[in-house]
Amino acid sequence: MTSFLTNFKFNQKNILVLLIAFFPVSLIVGSALINCSIIIIDLLFLYILIQERKIKFLNQHTFYLLLFLWCTLIINMTLSLSIENSFSRTFGFIRFIFFIFAIKFVLNKNKVDDKIIFFSWIAIFSIVTVDIIFESIFGFNTLGFSNNFPGRISSFLHDELKIGNYYFGFVLLSLSFIYYNYKKNYFLLFLVFFIFVSFLIGERSNFIKVFTLIFIFFFLVDKMNLWKKIIILSSFLILAFAIISQNESYKNRFVNQLTGDLASHNYDVIKFYKFTTYGAHHNVAYQIFKNYPYFGVGLKNFRMESGDSEYINSEFRFNKYRQNTHPHQVHLEFLSELGLFGYISFFMFFYVFLKKSIIVQLKSKNLYHLSGILFIIISFMPLIPSGSFFTTYGAAIFWLNFSIIDSFNN
Repeated sequence: MTSFLTNFKFNQKNILVLLIAFFPVSLIVGSALINCSIIIIDLLFLYILIQERKIKFLNQHTFYLLLFLWCTLIINMTLSLSIENSFSRTFGFIRFIFFIFAIKFVLNKNKVDDKIIFFSWIAIFSIVTVDIIFESIFGFNTLGFSNNFPGRISSFLHDELKIGNYYFGFVLLSLSFIYYNYKKNYFLLFLVFFIFVSFLIGERSNFIKVFTLIFIFFFLVDKMNLWKKIIILSSFLILAFAIISQNESYKNRFVNQLTGDLASHNYDVIKFYKFTTYGAHHNVAYQIFKNYPYFGVGLKNFRMESGDSEYINSEFRFNKYRQNTHPHQVHLEFLSELGLFGYISFFMFFYVFLKKSIIVQLKSKNLYHLSGILFIIISFMPLIPSGSFFTTYGAAIFWLNFSIIDSFNN
């Protein structure tokens, strides 16, 4: 750490380390700052490569695979319903490729740099955690922000209900840092605590993802007796049910909205599904895919096509709300906007990448590496509602985790 502070003013790489270390701050400020941060990181990274004549650093298997992925998006754009709509998101994808390699350039090379980055990330994650708890108690966050949705926490994102995705993106990285740097008793304590905070956020789909993520991580990492693990996680579920029973907002969010609607439809899951807004979004996405099966409608064109009167379907209660920016399910987003061509291209890419990564993980047992792998796999859980894969906010969290995997893949 002393070496870092001494050389900081004279070492551009140290500036890059700091920009990456504080990057999560941009995620809780807004898309404009996220994009500015990524572009600055990319430009500084490329400048360092050119200045130090290390451009061969990009001569890697993953880099060419990502370029291939970018090319598939360009091909898809040329066949989209509106090139104008797809253009910025398609060509903007290149910024994530260099962002991935900027992180890879500094991670897993120097223990001091690694500690600065991971310590900063968990410090920011801790601030967000405290803010979430504060808002759950007082109804507004530490900056006075609040939202109009009972049982939902927005934290620093003000009226945007997506802090659960941030939590999903950083929870395992934080647990890995705690495991490596503190006693294992603290690891277990924070593991249960982070699940509890994710529950407080009130985002059902992200809570399911966080719980699944931590559940698998816990069983793979901790050598505790299996029954003790089951008892610990069961104790959390009992605590969660106790909180739900005593809090009307959470009771309505996690119980009444589900069981009440199911009961009103005689517990017919299909009828219940058709009564939800998600059902309307998913249905129109599927219909769009049927109309454009090979190349979809193109990135950012779902928002336009989903409003067409062709997709009116009276079987779905909220069909009039079918038009949205995305279909709220990652697989349907790929199929409706990219078609089979894009869907197969992306999942072939992830299959090749994850296959290599899992082989490395079996040998290295690195927890940061494992965290990234689990995050990528759980991100593609079928059926569970999700945010858009291609928005700046969601993509930044996703590709940051991807970059951690690739950093430890060697």
